[in-house]
Amino acid sequence: MSEPWSVESWRIGAILIALFVIWGLTGNWLLAILLPLIIYISWLMYQLYCLERWLSSGLKSGEAPDMNGVWGLIIQHIYRQKQLEKKHKKKFKGLLKRFNSVVSVFPDAAIVLNQHKEIEWSNKAAKKLLGIENIRDRGQHIGNLIRVPAFQHCLQSKNNDCTLELNYPSQSHTVLRLILFGKGQYLLTACDISQQINLQRMREAFIANASHELRTPLTVIAGYLEIMESHPDVPENLHEPIISALSQANRMGQIIEDLLTLSRLETTTHLSKQSGTVVDVSLILANIVSDIQKTVAMDSHILHLDTDSTLKIRAVESEIDSVCLNLIKNAVKHTPAGTTVQIRWFLNETGQACLEVIDNGKGVPAKEIPCLTERFYRVNVGRSRQVGGTGLGLAIVKHIMERHQGYLLISSQADIKTQFIACFPVYRVYCTRA
Repeated sequence: MSEPWSVESWRIGAILIALFVIWGLTGNWLLAILLPLIIYISWLMYQLYCLERWLSSGLKSGEAPDMNGVWGLIIQHIYRQKQLEKKHKKKFKGLLKRFNSVVSVFPDAAIVLNQHKEIEWSNKAAKKLLGIENIRDRGQHIGNLIRVPAFQHCLQSKNNDCTLELNYPSQSHTVLRLILFGKGQYLLTACDISQQINLQRMREAFIANASHELRTPLTVIAGYLEIMESHPDVPENLHEPIISALSQANRMGQIIEDLLTLSRLETTTHLSKQSGTVVDVSLILANIVSDIQKTVAMDSHILHLDTDSTLKIRAVESEIDSVCLNLIKNAVKHTPAGTTVQIRWFLNETGQACLEVIDNGKGVPAKEIPCLTERFYRVNVGRSRQVGGTGLGLAIVKHIMERHQGYLLISSQADIKTQFIACFPVYRVYCTRA
């Protein structure tokens, strides 16, 4: 038995001895029982009083009651637990201080909101980017400080992760992201992307200007090469170099035209729902398939065309022609001879008008698919140059689809098929089969 419990045993024994002594002296059992119990209970009440006073004083070490037995053991346990909590609290306080120090120097703004979207904390970058100061604006509703309609809609929505790109403050491009975390709390982050936007615009302007300036001299070079190719006085040993140079000049000319097209698409806004003319996509596909079958795919590929002639869309005809041409030429140029290409123009189950191009070639590795719509990206660089690809066709298709509020889906299975599906929204469908 431990020492504290031994002390308590001696106390109980002393009470019993006192009981028998009093009974022996007085012969009164009631008095012999009550008197020791009253004394013991009074002592216990005093111990509880001392313990309560110590607890209310904040468990100060200098004011701990001087007790022994089980009461002393209880005080030791309480004091040790208090010291352990103080140690953990100090450690947590240090971690919190370091965390706040790290977050406060983040270049991106960070604001913690409660369940009512009121500010609880913000870092220094929030003042610089959004004009929100931690102490001054604490308790303010975030919607009263950022009065942008799109952000107000984001606050009212039940989406747990909302991302917006806004011109806020004016002359700045800011990406705001509102994320739900913890129990009803929100984290609002803001990142200034003005520099990236300006660099992107400079790059686009440079490409457009450089392409425009290169087009004229390249046209002159190609013209002279064509004259030299057909001139009877050109030595026989120069015919092959001239043809090769002309081919490369034509390829460079196509790259420049594609770059100018892409630059124009990137600088134009999305079409409104009523913009464009009624486009007969079936007729466009029939003409393109006929031309490709006579040129690029002659005796090498099999093209199957399945279209709904009553299905038309409201769009920009030249851009739709570019989508159809690029998708079909892509399927023909980047697959081996003997490949079958299936082209289908149809209305899907959700009422969208879709162009589907499927080839049964070697397929595209899964890791390469997200990169196919990037500029100048080629899965097989050698073959792309051999067949005259520019690496811009799918990038042009992607931008045209986005401009028409549509989308492009790409999927592939090795040695089975590669599938491209370009779908236009329901409100662009002009005519369907009755």
